[in-house]
Amino acid sequence: MRRIALVITVLLVGLVAVVAFTRSPDVHEAALLPISVTATVPGLAEQSADQGPPANAIPAEEPAQTADAVTVPDDASTANTPAHDDAQGTSCEDELKALGVKFEVLEPISEENGCGAERPLKVSALGIELKPAVTTQCDVARALAVWTRDVLVPSARLHLKATPNAISTGDSYQCRSRRGGGEVKISEHAHANAVDISGIAFSDHETVTVMDRTASADAARDFQAAIRGGACAYFTTVLGPGANGAHADHLHFDLIQRRKGYRICG
Repeated sequence: MRRIALVITVLLVGLVAVVAFTRSPDVHEAALLPISVTATVPGLAEQSADQGPPANAIPAEEPAQTADAVTVPDDASTANTPAHDDAQGTSCEDELKALGVKFEVLEPISEENGCGAERPLKVSALGIELKPAVTTQCDVARALAVWTRDVLVPSARLHLKATPNAISTGDSYQCRSRRGGGEVKISEHAHANAVDISGIAFSDHETVTVMDRTASADAARDFQAAIRGGACAYFTTVLGPGANGAHADHLHFDLIQRRKGYRICG
């Protein structure tokens, strides 16, 4: 009888172990679901999961676009730039100081056709010198500073084994319409809400200029792709070579606000 009881006990323990270590179909399927990670910038409004498509998605109401014909979908836009808020502006400028950004506050800009900015900044360095200095709003300067610290510098060290010491800039504030695709609406540059980058300089490596590098296999291609892709976490529009002819030689970053948090990563 003792042997029979022992056998029954062993069988019961084995059955419990099988049940305990067998995953249900629901658990198995859940384990295969992708995990999404959202990068944020201090001070920028967080986007919830139900606020819209991911950064590089084309919304359903927009026609699909090829890599050489990306344009900003105008009907996805809300007001270009929110009115300046003194409290938020002060907080943002405090963050710039903490990030080591060198800047000075300029007089308000007001021009025809809706161009201008209430509290523009002249930014000359982000820990890395800007050549030339740019005129932009604080939110753009902050996003650019965090991108420099968290994307540009680590990507340069990873892909080029070098440390950047200057960012070659293009347009910042400029009263004009958008470029590319026959655009006639006012550019984010006209609100000091955008900045262009044409190259990255180093003390221990040759300058990497922004260009079409699809036919290249060198480290500069990987570096350019990394800093461009990484910018999509910090800016609502990122354009560059391949997006359209107007951006063949520079990266364009801006912080335009669109419905449902829509972003363009082109």
